[in-house]
Amino acid sequence: MKGFTLIELLVVVLIIGILSAAAMPAYQKAVERSRMVEAVNLLDSVAQAQERRYMNVNKYSLDFRGLGVAPKGASGPTFCTKGSVSGGSPACGTGNGFLMRLTGTDYPEGIGYAERVSPGEIRYAYTLSRKYDSTGTTCSGTNDNGKALCADYCGIDTPVESCCSDGRNSACDEIGG
Repeated sequence: MKGFTLIELLVVVLIIGILSAAAMPAYQKAVERSRMVEAVNLLDSVAQAQERRYMNVNKYSLDFRGLGVAPKGASGPTFCTKGSVSGGSPACGTGNGFLMRLTGTDYPEGIGYAERVSPGEIRYAYTLSRKYDSTGTTCSGTNDNGKALCADYCGIDTPVESCCSDGRNSACDEIGG
């Protein structure tokens, strides 16, 4: 008789299960890192649009409509990258993305925020913030995974509550998340 025994098949299934269990956390971290890069790029676009607006009218905007960087239909100082703002609260409905916020109309108080939101439990909880006149992005983790992801983003070996994208173990330009 040719073929595999039941024991051999079970061993193969067990090995595949062990390998996939070991690879899953690395995969989830890579996916979250790509989400973070998406939010950082959006914050960069917001900061550039705000600086252009400030040069023209001497004020930063608290409305995404005038900046040309938000999706169609986004208005006011907040919008969700996935889903929609629910009554102005940080719960973005069913979306698994970021709550984007604009603050401050005067120099140098203008700051853009990207807060990680999800309809269920957030595995990586963190907030990104950037002053409009700055090149650094602050990452502030609010749970252990978020702190570890922020440290990875900032190029720091140990998890911290806040760090700057330039590698400082503190917030950029003395701003938090």
